[in-house]
Parts: sequence; structure tokens; C-alpha cells
Amino acid sequence: MFKQLGELHLGDLVEVTWLDASKARLETVEEMRESGASGAEIDIPVTSYGVYVGVFGKNAKHIVLVASQWLYVQGYGQIDCTIIPVGIVENIRVLVPKLIDAENVRVCQQAFVHGRARRLMRRITVFGNEQ
Repeated sequence: MFKQLGELHLGDLVEVTWLDASKARLETVEEMRESGASGAEIDIPVTSYGVYVGVFGKNAKHIVLVASQWLYVQGYGQIDCTIIPVGIVENIRVLVPKLIDAENVRVCQQAFVHGRARRLMRRITVFGNEQ
């Protein structure tokens, strides 16, 4: 999996299969047993799709995918990210190489890291970490 991660390029549209945790509520366990499962399933397989914008995190590394992007008016929009801890990733597959260009990936990275970003005349202005 680390080899796959090293082969990704910023802006690639990817499919990531990973294991999420379950709540393992009692009624869930009972329903699972009734359906023939042998006890609680702790690791729940998930498949996420999005544009790869990097790996972030100080203590634990996380893959960040832009899953949705809205443009309300020119220069103002919102991104929705999926954040996946690297340690629970099972597989990464590139669906479309470099779907988003480097400049737009940089805008998404800045918006993710700092809270807000604006592109004006090809410059990126970041909002959110003002001191």
C-alpha cells in the first residue's frame, strides 16, 4: 500500500478501499448473528472516491481526497474532503491520472489546511490562520 501511495500524483482521481470502525451496538451484533455472522464485525470495508490532494498529519498520516467541490459564485466555493488514516488503507487505485491541475490542487490544499482559500488573478490568498 505504501508503494501505491508513493506512486500517486496530486490531482489524480482515485479509489481507496479502507477499513472503518463500527459501533458494534448490541442490536447490530444480534442482527448479524441472526443473519449467520459469527459475532460483531469490527472492521467495516469502505470504498471512497476523490481527487488526491496529499497526505497530512503530525502524529498520524492521513490521505486527503476532495470528494465534492461547489462553486457558488466566481471566486467563492466550498470543498468536501474525505480523510483516511494511512494505516487502515487496504488498496489505492488511480482511476483518472491528474484530473485536476496543480494550481487547483494547491487551492484545495490551502483550503483544507487553513480553513479558507481564494484564488484571485492566479494568486492564492489563504484565510483562517490570521494571528
